[in-house]
This record gives sequence, structure tokens and C-alpha cells, in this order.
Amino acid sequence: MTTNSSSPRSALALVFAGIALAVTGSVLAFLTDEPSWRYLLTSGVLIQVIGWVRYIRDGRGGAS
Repeated sequence: MTTNSSSPRSALALVFAGIALAVTGSVLAFLTDEPSWRYLLTSGVLIQVIGWVRYIRDGRGGAS
């Protein structure tokens, strides 16, 4: 039987880091009106999605 090396805490840390990046990117894009900050926002959302997928996968026991 194999063990999963990731924990739900590390997955949730990714989610919260993604939230922080997304909020920072959206505020900076609004305040400075620079479209380049949208890349930060998009990367934050992508990190959130990765974190949620890892969290759900850990909750199911790593199946499929």
C-alpha cells in the first residue's frame, strides 16, 4: 500500500496562497489600470484550482 506524501494542510496552503495572489492582482489591476497585473490574478486562480484539486483528491484517498 502506498502513502500519499501530500497533506490537506499543504493543499489548503496552496488555496490560500492563490487567494492572496488573485486578490493582490485584482486590486493592483484596478488601481493602476495596467493589464499586466491580470497575469498575477490568473496565476492566483490557477494555483487555487490546483490546491482544490489536491485537497479533494486527498480527501478521497488518492483514488483515480
